Amino acid sequence: MDLGLRGKAAIVTGGSRGVGRAIADSLLREGARVMISARDPKRLEATRAALERETGGEVRATAADLRHDAKARSLIEATLKAFGRLDILVNNAATVMPADFTTLTEERWAEVFEQKLNGYVRCLRYAVPAMKGRGWGRIINLSGLAAREGGSQTIPVGVNNVAVLNLTKCLAFALARDNILVNAVVPYIIDTNIQDETMRRFAALTGRPEADIRKERVADLAVGRMGRPEEVADVVTFLASERSSYVTGAAWHVDGGACRSI
Repeated sequence: MDLGLRGKAAIVTGGSRGVGRAIADSLLREGARVMISARDPKRLEATRAALERETGGEVRATAADLRHDAKARSLIEATLKAFGRLDILVNNAATVMPADFTTLTEERWAEVFEQKLNGYVRCLRYAVPAMKGRGWGRIINLSGLAAREGGSQTIPVGVNNVAVLNLTKCLAFALARDNILVNAVVPYIIDTNIQDETMRRFAALTGRPEADIRKERVADLAVGRMGRPEEVADVVTFLASERSSYVTGAAWHVDGGACRSI
């Protein structure tokens, strides 16, 4: 199936590792040109070089801490300078860990939203005008299952992810007439280094062995295993493509059947 991505220009935030790296890889293999972004310049450049070598695609890298508006603006400007256009924005940059709500300081609560929701908004603020100018765009926001499945250790994560879903739905209505489609992807327990860190955090919060936490959480999945980063990437790549032309405002679960709600 030709996804119609050849020559399109994409940004993948949080693109230096894990799910973000897999998304960049998938887009590159479909012929898109990709700008990856993350905070760590050394890891980012190492990933860029590896992706270029492995896919033969055109991939650039711009280090950006999206907690700062100027950095988000610079990322969009660097992409437009490199590719002359922007067609696809994948908002993925965030590491929001489980936390005990009762001991969460005001500063830490605010930081949770700076890392994810506000970073997404900053990128959108500068990406949307570029897409409107071409009359075509795809925006994919990575959320998470805590938006739909509440838990005592995932309150800040869940509220953040709910906000991402609401932002996605509202933007879908606001931008559809400009031929800009906006969707969310909702992954859960994907086998990455970040997931390992999440398991350790759950263990620390509950005082239980990490092995028990891991076994319990994986057993709760209908498919009985963790997801692979490329399984999330394949869904994102479809939503970024010409083939998703009648899909907007949706939340696509890539969660191994974990979500129990209808």
